[in-house]
Amino acid sequence: MSNKSEKSLNDAIHHLSRLMTQALGDAISAHGVTPGQLPVLMCLWEQDGLTQRELYERVHIEQATMSNTLSRMERDGLVKRKPDPDDRRAARVTLTVKAQKLEPVLADAIKTVQKTALGEIKKKDKKALLAALGEMIDNLTPPNAKDPGAKNHTA
Repeated sequence: MSNKSEKSLNDAIHHLSRLMTQALGDAISAHGVTPGQLPVLMCLWEQDGLTQRELYERVHIEQATMSNTLSRMERDGLVKRKPDPDDRRAARVTLTVKAQKLEPVLADAIKTVQKTALGEIKKKDKKALLAALGEMIDNLTPPNAKDPGAKNHTA
């Protein structure tokens, strides 16, 4: 740790999160994307046409935050919202061609930031770190918020 205030697990994770977000922001800003938009893009790259509700449940943010994020993404030409043909109250969020073309570029940026962050950590230690973080996430996720179809964090 770089200073005394980072002796707790909470402080270390918070500091790491800020540093990762900054590094990621630096790596993707030239493409007109912010770190807060990445989880939405990643969900839609995996399954395009999700509803706003499905997105905020998968990304684990508040509905209002998702609404604001989608409005900015729509303004920036990354997504479109279309009425759901089966539910007039809902809208389906779809990627634009611009956002689809960004997938490989942003995936490379993410990999580069992760590679830098992990540095010379041995492969077995990386696996152990991801497994431990996944367990911590599972331990802190309320039972009613757990997604049975969610990917295992240790992969």
